Amino acid sequence: MKRDIYIFRHGETDYNVNKRMQGWLDIPLNENGIAQAHLLSKKMSNINLDCVYSSPLSRALDTAKIVAPNTKIITNDGLKEWNLGVFNGKIIHITAESANTPIDMDSDIVNIPLSLCSDDDWLPNDGESRNMLKQRVCDTVIDILQNTDAKTIGISTHGGVIKVLVKHFTNLNWPRDGIPNAEYLKMQWDGKKLIVSTPYPNWLFPINDLAAK
Repeated sequence: MKRDIYIFRHGETDYNVNKRMQGWLDIPLNENGIAQAHLLSKKMSNINLDCVYSSPLSRALDTAKIVAPNTKIITNDGLKEWNLGVFNGKIIHITAESANTPIDMDSDIVNIPLSLCSDDDWLPNDGESRNMLKQRVCDTVIDILQNTDAKTIGISTHGGVIKVLVKHFTNLNWPRDGIPNAEYLKMQWDGKKLIVSTPYPNWLFPINDLAAK
């Protein structure tokens, strides 16, 4: 059965403003984030969602409640943000140092070598690797799509989760600054794979168009 999926990121939090890693920390929407969620609700007002699946973290769940106040909301742990373990709550600076450079975890601002954090198998203490995140997210979303009778589905989640779906299922370029807060992406499930509906949102464009940018 074909399905339409509207995947949206939560509204702004104070951690977003301060460029602080949230991960699995339950950081609430700030006032601007609540306002953003209400604007998103207006943008999506002509979309009749049969149900919404949401990360249980309050910034995503509260966004879902604002966007779809009269719709059944089902929480799913598989839709949580990338678990960065000991780096949750830290401000991360990426450096050009070698991967074996010691990381000072006593500082609020943590320097991490690019060669380390760009390794998809790098496992932060108490967290998950990028490959573990990818497996979790893809398994979760496909399981949802294969086991629901809903035709039009909302998914309220996080930037890291949406990035996985874009990179895994499309040939679209992920924006340098990530997906904006309280924006959505429409995808379609044909029973086997996910594709992005056109027109693309203005924060995405095909990888083949990179040369023209």
